[in-house]
Amino acid sequence: MTIDFHTHQPTAEGVVTPRSFGFHPWHLADYASERRTAPMAEPHIMQRFAEAHFVGECGLDKACNTPFDLQMTYLRWQLDIAEDLRKPVVLHCVHAFNEIIALRKHYSMPWVIHGFTGSLQLARQLASKDIGISFGAALLEPQRLKVRNTFQQWQGHYMLETDDNPCGIDAVYSAAALIKGLPIDEIKAHVAAYYLLITTSNNQLSCQKEQ
Repeated sequence: MTIDFHTHQPTAEGVVTPRSFGFHPWHLADYASERRTAPMAEPHIMQRFAEAHFVGECGLDKACNTPFDLQMTYLRWQLDIAEDLRKPVVLHCVHAFNEIIALRKHYSMPWVIHGFTGSLQLARQLASKDIGISFGAALLEPQRLKVRNTFQQWQGHYMLETDDNPCGIDAVYSAAALIKGLPIDEIKAHVAAYYLLITTSNNQLSCQKEQ
């Protein structure tokens, strides 16, 4: 089974792509200015959350123009929804890992940082708080030494994704297998097992830490 954890591309035949719904921090100001009511007051919004497999992508981004307090308000609201609906969360995080880690103690559903490009130390810090990571098309770029080294050394669970890159998920799996020095089928099995874990868990991801 081939899983593309998070993508904005059309789903390729034979690829499992979980459906997600959420409010991205980049677009919150535009969304709020276009409506007279907050999304919390719009009944169809809750239906969209209920129909999705994952809540997100939502999160925090200190590099964008959206006021940070607005980002935090929307994120907390969506994390509360994920708890109520018992759904995992796809998180976008840029320069706000301390805030994400601080929030974690208040929630129990699985969280996964998508498009992770950070250090091995940060990956381990996130795992210690039961926050997962997903690697993307950055693995295809030889100059992205930090994330490639992190992935090579990482022994914990992980997802793979394409996000908004048109490369195709097979290319990401091929790069992952090359970096790890493992058969692609072994990479696929690892991702599939983690996917099953986070989509069937009703509790914290206590087995997410490095083994």
